Amino acid sequence: MAAKTEYNWDHLSGLSTPLLGSIVVLTAIALLTLEAIVHQVQHGLVVTDLAAQGTQAGATWGLYIGTFEWFAGMAVATLAITGYIRFSELDDYDMIARIANIWAFICGLTAAWLIIIDLGTPHRVLTILAQWPSTVVHSPLAWDVTFVTTLLVFTLTMLTISLRLDFLRTEGPLPLHADLVRRVVSAGATNTEVPKLESMRKWLGLGLMVLAFTAGMIPGILLGVVGQQPGFFGREQGIVFVVNGLVAGTALVTLTAGVLRLQFDWRDKLSDRVLIGLGQALTTFGFVYLVVMFNDVLQGLTGMQQFYEQRISDAVLFGSLSPFFWGSILLVGVPTLLLAIFKYRLGVKYMNVLALSAMLGVWIKSNLKVIEPLVFPVLPGFIGSYTPTLVEWIITVGAIAIALLLFLLFAKVIPLARDPSREVNR
Repeated sequence: MAAKTEYNWDHLSGLSTPLLGSIVVLTAIALLTLEAIVHQVQHGLVVTDLAAQGTQAGATWGLYIGTFEWFAGMAVATLAITGYIRFSELDDYDMIARIANIWAFICGLTAAWLIIIDLGTPHRVLTILAQWPSTVVHSPLAWDVTFVTTLLVFTLTMLTISLRLDFLRTEGPLPLHADLVRRVVSAGATNTEVPKLESMRKWLGLGLMVLAFTAGMIPGILLGVVGQQPGFFGREQGIVFVVNGLVAGTALVTLTAGVLRLQFDWRDKLSDRVLIGLGQALTTFGFVYLVVMFNDVLQGLTGMQQFYEQRISDAVLFGSLSPFFWGSILLVGVPTLLLAIFKYRLGVKYMNVLALSAMLGVWIKSNLKVIEPLVFPVLPGFIGSYTPTLVEWIITVGAIAIALLLFLLFAKVIPLARDPSREVNR
């Protein structure tokens, strides 16, 4: 029997062996992560290698905030991808828009979760929310909370509108869990809403792009205005953050689309043309990333920075931190070059490997950007160190595993696109 090549909603029902195995493994990692979180809450942040700068020779931020920057950047990128596809009404990329929409919500949620973890105890978040009207004026943390909350609201709104439109255009039975979603999303829906929903989806897409390239810079800008900290301070930090996010977010969507293509062989919604388009986007953002990184380190390369900034650059470019920096550049640069040389036609498996490489490269650079200035406090006689503990590694890897688990659950509960076989003319 020939494999199906057209998308349908059959993936909403039943559990394949690979999917069940993935859910079991990811759930086990999530439970281990929960145990590590409980351990951290019970004993405090002393279980991490985070410490005060200066005489304690430590770093106040580490994997938690570095991975937060990574997830927040991917949230911005997937938000922009969703907005661009919906505003431009690119029907061929309908499934890509849904994948990006789901990932935007999950990445935003994970970024928020990592902030909570870094604070040490969850009740501190309630304190931030209660004091928000006064703290938002001067607190970077309050701005991060504002950014993430806004992102989550917009992504859920877009997801609801697009699902409501899809359900109005289709009919037929669904599994109980998916039918429950349809009932909630389609409550009170009528066929007369279709033109209005199409218009709302289009213009909300424009809003998502505006949000991504304005408010989306906030996590980077908040580092850039820390004038007393060399390595953070700088007008380009917002741009660097967005470009990092565009590479990692596009790679995330490309990798997800590639895995789904290999698993289900959906050649209508995930056609070669669509995957080539994603490859073109990843190549473009990869080259922009390399240009931005070159400009970011140019003063350090030429030795033209002040003492405190120059010693950070020396460590990153030529010293103890250089393997991480140059490794991250290679992990992004090599895939970018290969995609450009072979015109994005390397095959799905190779595209997946290159996309994963780019994501890993940006993750390393995101963590390096957070840590590198903090181990060089503005004290001439001190150089700090930071080595993540087992608790930090478990919680960080667990955050990534939980994000993957959430996507698998989303893919079992909501359609990833409209099912052509269920469409009705109304």
